[in-house]
Amino acid sequence: MMNSQSHGLLAWFAKNPVAANLLMAFVVVSGLVSALSISKDMFPRSDIDVIQIAVPYPGAAPVEVEKGVILPIEAALKGMKGIKEITARASRDFARVTLDIEPGEDINEIMAQVENRIDSIVGFPKELEKPNVSRIEMFGWVMNVSVYGAMDERTRKEIGLEVRDELLELPDVKRVMLWGVNDYEISIEVKENRLRELNLTLNEVAQVLRASSLDLAAGMIRAENGNVLVRTQGKAYTGQEFSNLVLRSNADGTQLLLSDVADVTDGFVETSRVTRFDQENSFALGVFSLKGQDIITISDSVKKYIDEKRGDLPEGLSIDYVFDESFHLRGRLNMMLSNLAMGAVLVAVVLGLFLNLQVAGWVMLGIPVSFLGALWLMPITPYNVNINVLSLFAFIMVLGIVVDDAIVIGESIFSEAKDEADKGAAEARQLSDAAAEDYVYIAPAETVIAGAQKVATPSTIGVMTTIAAFVPILFVGGNVSAFLEAIAVVVILCLLFSLIESKLILPSHLVGLRFGKKKASRWRFIEGWQASIDTKMTAFIDNKYQPFLEKCMRHRYVTLASFGAVLILSFGAVASGVARFEIFPDVPSDDIRAIIIMHDGTSEESLIGTLKSVEQAAYAVDKRYREENPGRAGLIEHLLVYTGSDIEINFLVQLTHAEVRSISSVEFEKLWRQEVGNLPNVRKQNYYSTTNSGGGAKINLALSSPDPEQLTLASTALQDKLGEYDGVFDIYNSQGVGSREILIGLKPYASQLNITLADIARQVRQAFYGEEVQRLQRGAETFKVMVRYPLEERRSLATIEDMHIRTAGGQVVAIGEVADIRLGLGLTTISRTERKRTVTVTADVETAKVQSSAVISDITKNYMPQLLEQYPGVEFALGGSSQEESRLVSRMLLGFMAALFLIYGLLAVPLRSYAQPLVIMSVIPFGFIGAVVGHILFGVTINMLSIFGLIALAGVVVNDSLILVEFANRARESVDTEEEALLAAGKRRFRAIFLTTTTTFVGLLPMLFETSMQAQFVIPMAISLSFGIVAATAITLILIPCLYLVLHDFKRTKV
Repeated sequence: MMNSQSHGLLAWFAKNPVAANLLMAFVVVSGLVSALSISKDMFPRSDIDVIQIAVPYPGAAPVEVEKGVILPIEAALKGMKGIKEITARASRDFARVTLDIEPGEDINEIMAQVENRIDSIVGFPKELEKPNVSRIEMFGWVMNVSVYGAMDERTRKEIGLEVRDELLELPDVKRVMLWGVNDYEISIEVKENRLRELNLTLNEVAQVLRASSLDLAAGMIRAENGNVLVRTQGKAYTGQEFSNLVLRSNADGTQLLLSDVADVTDGFVETSRVTRFDQENSFALGVFSLKGQDIITISDSVKKYIDEKRGDLPEGLSIDYVFDESFHLRGRLNMMLSNLAMGAVLVAVVLGLFLNLQVAGWVMLGIPVSFLGALWLMPITPYNVNINVLSLFAFIMVLGIVVDDAIVIGESIFSEAKDEADKGAAEARQLSDAAAEDYVYIAPAETVIAGAQKVATPSTIGVMTTIAAFVPILFVGGNVSAFLEAIAVVVILCLLFSLIESKLILPSHLVGLRFGKKKASRWRFIEGWQASIDTKMTAFIDNKYQPFLEKCMRHRYVTLASFGAVLILSFGAVASGVARFEIFPDVPSDDIRAIIIMHDGTSEESLIGTLKSVEQAAYAVDKRYREENPGRAGLIEHLLVYTGSDIEINFLVQLTHAEVRSISSVEFEKLWRQEVGNLPNVRKQNYYSTTNSGGGAKINLALSSPDPEQLTLASTALQDKLGEYDGVFDIYNSQGVGSREILIGLKPYASQLNITLADIARQVRQAFYGEEVQRLQRGAETFKVMVRYPLEERRSLATIEDMHIRTAGGQVVAIGEVADIRLGLGLTTISRTERKRTVTVTADVETAKVQSSAVISDITKNYMPQLLEQYPGVEFALGGSSQEESRLVSRMLLGFMAALFLIYGLLAVPLRSYAQPLVIMSVIPFGFIGAVVGHILFGVTINMLSIFGLIALAGVVVNDSLILVEFANRARESVDTEEEALLAAGKRRFRAIFLTTTTTFVGLLPMLFETSMQAQFVIPMAISLSFGIVAATAITLILIPCLYLVLHDFKRTKV
């Protein structure tokens, strides 16, 4: 019979299976097509709205860089709309200014404005190079390509450029960086005594060379028979050509050539750059991917090139790749897919044991439909999510959730059809036993529609509350925004497609459900298990659950107090450190990094000695392991060392695969650190076997002040204070102890000779840094031609004392007569934040001993007030990962409140009650109990992803409460008391609640026991969701009925 329920979209699709199947086919095909083309990456990437201004200032000290570059730029950008924060760093020879842009601003427009303002600055030093304004781009690491063996500097440069260009010619490779080779330079070195002999200055030599090395367009001759271009041609491009240039022509016809005065070297810039690969000299090339590129495709292309290139290299040279991200990506993707498959099998087993097999089969179909629908739309959402570890984890997380509404719909349709079948069987039994035995009922569309319509609204609300919990995650922002967006987008899309599948596709497949006479079936044994489980569950509900619930409802206030006490104990476990808490998780790495920073001014010999000492320590650990474990492979597969500057050394160790070694990367890091011990002349010594997702050290404290002396004293005191905490290590003061400097001032006698400080500064700069003659182009390389003193003269302090200064009138005077020369200490680097000098004190912590949040809280509350009172001009703020942690916590709280409000609104409107949604949502905090217990059992630190698991849990756990309350409201119409209604609701909905919870838990179960390193990043979220939903569901079945009665008590008291 046709009724009002037979109308609507659900009814139309139920009656039109062709339309339902075509819709399903469209979603499936679209998802498969997208799956074939979607890019793959290890972790999600996102654009960051940050502009960087890089300004080279060759030969300048950090103080000069600050005064001459950073201060004018800060002044030019003052008050500019759209800039949230300005940070700057002055180091030797270089300035870097970083602009953090306000959200929603057009970064390209702001870049144009920044360039215009910088171009308008007129007070820059003459020696300054052109500032480069660019947006910081995020590139994905693919692999390192190293060429190693015996080779001189020129061979290294030529082969390096050749390999780089050939890699860039590969169709899939778009970005390659070459490391370990120096820039070309033509160095013209003139001794001081030779200049005196010839009465020359370095400036005169440079001017003559500029005038002699020249190509100049001279116009055009417009002859009757055609135009002829005229140009001068005499520019030198090689060291030999410069050697032959004439410096001076004498009256007797003789000429003074540059080679008569100077040593001309067509070579490379003077740096202490060292690159070693497996203890051999090398150069390295970093291959990167752009956003949207597939790193597996790029990696395969580069590996093929390396195999072909091996035979083309000169004898004695080898080429290899290392730190291949695609290897780890393949392993992680396979791990996630296997966990997804195991979870799907477990969900299928649970459904098969508790649901009718036909219903279970069609409910399971919702998983691939929902997943393929999400795959279809992932790349075309504004967030452009690809396949990565986080998005695959989101599929695992949602595995048991996407079938929840299909379970509710399918069970309701099955119950409706079974009731109709039972009525028909009863009528047939009245006719005859034979008629009853042969009776067959096939569910018509009307029955299916009626069953689906009964639960369509609450099941839809249940899905929407889960979506509501994930929506605020999309707007959290910060360094980890891309990670969270990947999870949220996948979950939301899967849930939306699960709604489409359960409401529009599933009912059409359940039309024709058969009841009555059974056909012979090979699945009869499963039906036997189902019957046995059903009998045992019914007995449990009747004999255990119902009496216990009745007792709890009778003593409802004691029950509430008991649950409240357990919740307080859970918070106490976190506060006391029983359950450890670190907001940013340490992600275990397959590789190990070490960074050594020497004191400024360290000699090249000391730098190389430190490099070899740390390198040998790593191999000593490897050798000892081989001796203790004969027959096993070693620990080190490859070791790459490179110097980032003349005081910084970087070590990258690729360990052998985890399955062939018996110690972890964290253990190797500790052994390496112990083997190295304390190093002389070292300012910073850090080892990393994990990656902190917050970025940088766990403790990052920033002090700022216009008074440099107070800032230095305050930062030193803070550094000493951090050293008092047990478990705090690698304490680092960004200001350092200062580097040695020679300071030159003007004596009064200089003014009598018309010598200015600028004259002295220019001539000293020419002698030691050099005078740039020209910049030349050689192929794709731009290089400088420099005139300066020879290296041996620039190594001695005596050289500057023996210098002579040329006056404007040509008189030569010793520098000591006109200038005061003294030794001093200068700053290694100068950092500035919001136009104030800033010093950052950082440290790492052993999470087993102390929590970084506890240290930061103690410093902020108990130590900082007295430090700021002692140094009143100093200001304090959190920096780096500590600042990001503070911001993230506040954004998470805001997101959690937004999620609760959305959930409340979605519940209040259909229930038409202000109070009942609060009863339903009261179960949310109790999910925290299960999450804490799970983290303690697995020995996992509660972190950022654990918290987001709890936020997601808020949307999932209310579904069960909603089902219970909604059914109790219905049952209240047919029974006398609230207690009877609640007992009936608990009995009727126990199975559905148990089943939805179990599918969610078993879908995540394989991930909980995953041992691979990268999986450790997402396990905390899986623990929060899985254990939280089990605890919350158990509490729901007891607590919600008690709260329902408390609400009734309150209303009755009010009346």
